Amino acid sequence: MKRIIAILLIVITTSLSGALSVALAGDMTVQVNKTHLRSMPAYYGSVVATVIYADRLHVIEKKKSWIKASSPRNNATGWVHISALTSKKLAPKSGAVNAPTSVSTGELSAAEKGFTEEIERDYRQKNRAVDFTWVDRMEEITISPRQSASFLAEGRLRPPEGGTP
Repeated sequence: MKRIIAILLIVITTSLSGALSVALAGDMTVQVNKTHLRSMPAYYGSVVATVIYADRLHVIEKKKSWIKASSPRNNATGWVHISALTSKKLAPKSGAVNAPTSVSTGELSAAEKGFTEEIERDYRQKNRAVDFTWVDRMEEITISPRQSASFLAEGRLRPPEGGTP
């Protein structure tokens, strides 16, 4: 009986600490020019809404490097990668255009993978005999969320979360 009570206490404490850490996170701010709230915590999740620089989002849940948040500006809830957010309050630039950010979402994604333009430039310099034509062409390819969802559906692939995009 004592073992069951101890296990229950551990489960309850773990659940409460997870909920508490999300509650403590409060609101976060979009720190990139534009990003998307998605239906699931994955880049291939369908786009629920678009959020822009300085939008405040209310944190609901955290799952690995993804945040489930609600956007009061467009009354939407979805998942956004934590690299697009900051806990600081940012102010939009006055006028019709959003204030520029120091890095783009592409640069954030590359940095997360440990690859930056500086590293690429250095690698190219050290490997001048390598032909990067096809790498450059592949970098120019853009895959829309709709194309990603279609690819997953046609291949009958299931996202790690077990849902469909």
